[in-house]
Amino acid sequence: AEKIAVKAIGLLTTRMPGGAKGYSLMVIITAEGFAPIQLGYGFTLTGIGGLLAINRTFDEEALRAGLKNHTLDSVMFPQDPIRNAPQILSNLNKVFPPANGHHLFGPMVQIAWGTPPLITADLGVVLEFGARLRLLILAQVVAILPKRENDLVRLQMDAVGVIDFDQGTAALDATLYDSRLPKKMLLTGDMAMRMKWEGSPNFALAIGGLHPAFNPPANFPKLQRIAINLSSGDNPRIRCEAYFALTANTVQFGARAELYASASGFSIHGGVGFDVLIQLDPFQFLAQFYAQLQLKRGSSNLFKVKVQGALAGPRPLHLKAKATFEILWWDVSI
Repeated sequence: AEKIAVKAIGLLTTRMPGGAKGYSLMVIITAEGFAPIQLGYGFTLTGIGGLLAINRTFDEEALRAGLKNHTLDSVMFPQDPIRNAPQILSNLNKVFPPANGHHLFGPMVQIAWGTPPLITADLGVVLEFGARLRLLILAQVVAILPKRENDLVRLQMDAVGVIDFDQGTAALDATLYDSRLPKKMLLTGDMAMRMKWEGSPNFALAIGGLHPAFNPPANFPKLQRIAINLSSGDNPRIRCEAYFALTANTVQFGARAELYASASGFSIHGGVGFDVLIQLDPFQFLAQFYAQLQLKRGSSNLFKVKVQGALAGPRPLHLKAKATFEILWWDVSI
C-alpha cells in the first residue's frame, strides 16, 4: 500500500441493447504511485494500465465531443474512482457502448519528463477486433512550467485518434483546455487531421482551422482558431489568433489581431489580419488582408479608417484594394 496504488473499474451488462440476450463486459485497471522507472533522456514511466472490453465498441463522435468536457478523464487514469463512480461509469457507457461481436484491448501508460515533472502524458492504444478492425489512440498531455506551485505556463491538451483498417481512413482530433500563459492569458484552439488511402485518397491537416475561401473536405470539423487573449477581461480586449493547414494540394495560413476598449460612453475597436491560400498544382495563390480602426460614441461613429484588399495570381496577377476614411457622417473611399 505504501509503494503502489492499483485502481480497477468494471462494467458488466447482462442484457444487450433492446433487451436481447447476451452480455458485455468492460474493465479498466491502472497502477500508479510506484517509484518512477527511468526510460532515458529524462523520461520516466509513472503509471501503467490497460483496458479490456468484450462485446463493446467505441463511439468516435462521442469521444470527439467529449474532448470539450474532459470525457477522457474517465478513461485515462481516472482520479478517485469511488467518489466519481457515477460520472465515470456514465461516460464509459457512452463512449464504449455494447455491441455484439466487437472486442477491445489495449495498454495505457503515464509518462513524465523532468524532475520534478514538467510534462506529463497519459497515452492509450486500444485495438478493436472482431466485427471491425480499428485502432483507437487516446492522449492527455499537460505541461506546467516552471512548477505546479508557480504555473507561469500551463498547457493542457486532449486528443483522440482513430485508424480504421476496414475503411482505409485515419483521423486525429485535439483541443486545448484550461491553458494559459503567464497565469492570465487564456490560450484556446483545436486541431484536426483526416486521411483516406482507399478509393479516392485525400488528406487534410488543420491547426486552428482552414482558409475562409477554401471548401473543406466532407465531414471535416469546424475548428476554433489558435488564439491567445492578452487581457484577462473583455474591456479592454486584446486578442490574437492564427491558423495553419495542409491538404493534398494546398498550403493555408493566416492570423488576426483585435483590440477593443470602452470608457465614459466612448469605444475604440481595431483589427488587422491576413489570409493566404496557396494551390500547388496548378500553382495559384490568393492573399487577402485588412486593417481597420474605429472610434465611436455609443452607437454613433466618430472616426473610422479601413483598408482591405486581395492579391491573386500568378498569371494573370490581380490586385484589388479599397481604403475608406470616415468622420461622423462624411466618408470617402479609394
